[in-house]
Amino acid sequence: MKKTYLLAGLFAVCLGLWMGSGLLGGSTIAEESSIAERNLDTLGQAGLDATRVRTTAKIATYKTRTVQISGKTSHKREVLVQTQLDGLIEARPVERGDFVEAGDLLCQISTEDRQARLVEAQAQVEQSKLLYTSNQKLSKQGLLSDARLSESRAQLKLAEANLLKSESRAQLKLAEANLLKRQLESDRLQLTAPFSGFVETVHAEVGQFVTPGMACATLVELNPLLVRGDLSESKVRGVEVGRAATISVDGFEPLSGRVSFVSHVAKMGTKTFEIEIQVNNDSYQLSSGLSADIEISLDQTLAHRVSPGLLILNDEGRPGLRSVVQDRVVFNPIEIIGEDEFGIWVAGLPNEVELITVGQHGVSDGERVLSVSEASLARPINEQG
Repeated sequence: MKKTYLLAGLFAVCLGLWMGSGLLGGSTIAEESSIAERNLDTLGQAGLDATRVRTTAKIATYKTRTVQISGKTSHKREVLVQTQLDGLIEARPVERGDFVEAGDLLCQISTEDRQARLVEAQAQVEQSKLLYTSNQKLSKQGLLSDARLSESRAQLKLAEANLLKSESRAQLKLAEANLLKRQLESDRLQLTAPFSGFVETVHAEVGQFVTPGMACATLVELNPLLVRGDLSESKVRGVEVGRAATISVDGFEPLSGRVSFVSHVAKMGTKTFEIEIQVNNDSYQLSSGLSADIEISLDQTLAHRVSPGLLILNDEGRPGLRSVVQDRVVFNPIEIIGEDEFGIWVAGLPNEVELITVGQHGVSDGERVLSVSEASLARPINEQG
């Protein structure tokens, strides 16, 4: 029994010594503060009650100002080729989707008796020319002969000759007009493509009787191709005809083009301005109606690349960035002129600026602040010389 008590007491003493060694021998391990926290604490004591903000130094570089909008590809022309005569469709050598060159036959109208009428008109012109030539000779003879006749008889002859000459001239003009009409009819029997493009729709079939105004086919032109978009009021400044543009369509290589049209009248309701960019599509790889991204290059200007998360709005709703100048907060209105995978490009800042990157939402213009450079947070203050 005494041995058991002795062992229990010994175990209790050992347990007490072990627990005490953790409190006495191992003092509380304080977590080491980071270099950045120690720097901020040191600067906070120096700046007393000034609000602390984090800043980064930025230097402007030249950047081409761009305008980026969305748009759609569109064919430049679409024409409904129509008949000008009546008759039967004798041939239609094209189908939907066919590519045709300018001048290619689309529809052929039957000649029927039009060729005979053309030959008849040509014969009438020849006959009228002979008659007119003969009457000219008679007129001249009437003026030069019968000098012994009285003056009144000579005047009568002259009047009759002139009348005959005038009638023959009128017959000749009428015959020539009739010939021209027959020639035009003959030319209009063939409906040809007015430009190179694709047959989008066919409207007439072989054997169908058509009348003037009926359609043969619809033709669309895809080269050059147009890309249409709408510019907002804030983006229209500086966009003008001739500006270079880049067109990006999913699944295709980017294409270069030029602004060919800028509307001077805003659309009702949206208050946007329509623009057109003309691009070369000689390979016909792009179709009409595809969604496209448009980037229009404007002038070069000094700009800074920043994170879009730094943007704030002032009381007037204008976007800008806050910076520190002589320990005071300054609001800088900016204009977004482009973007890339690393951030946005903005214009309107001083060439060299100390931007607030942390704490910009908790300070106001003109407020005194204690700025801490992001670069200085990388090493202890006492090592910064």
